Amino acid sequence: MSAKDKRESIWIKIYTVLLFLCGIGIWFTVWPVDKHKIFIDLALDKKIVDVLTANGIVQGDVLSQYTRERNTKAARWNEFYKTIRLKSGKNMQHFETSFRKLERSMKVALNKVDNSDGSTTYKFYSSNKNYSNITFVPKKSLNGRN
Repeated sequence: MSAKDKRESIWIKIYTVLLFLCGIGIWFTVWPVDKHKIFIDLALDKKIVDVLTANGIVQGDVLSQYTRERNTKAARWNEFYKTIRLKSGKNMQHFETSFRKLERSMKVALNKVDNSDGSTTYKFYSSNKNYSNITFVPKKSLNGRN
């Protein structure tokens, strides 16, 4: 093989490698980026259910519950909503104390809102993500019945 053939062979190899690297770059540019799934929502909901059952709430006390999946450009998470009938004799302070402990252990924020209809809503959230809303409805405010 002559010196000229060796130089051409090297340039062909370099050209091939550069084309390969450009192809990889283009592939990474067009390939969709998978959203980051946030798993704190599921762990938080499980612990909330544990707190509710520890304080005597049974499935029959749950008036409604649903889940909403939320998406942003970078993340995906679930929002959990529960409406619970508060039995006579149940003290809201027990729930709030347990929710505050849960707030600290899960490193999320907790907001309590006393609604105009006599119900109380606890909202677990962080930054711009709402993870869980639990609304306690007193037994006496359900359609005016006791």
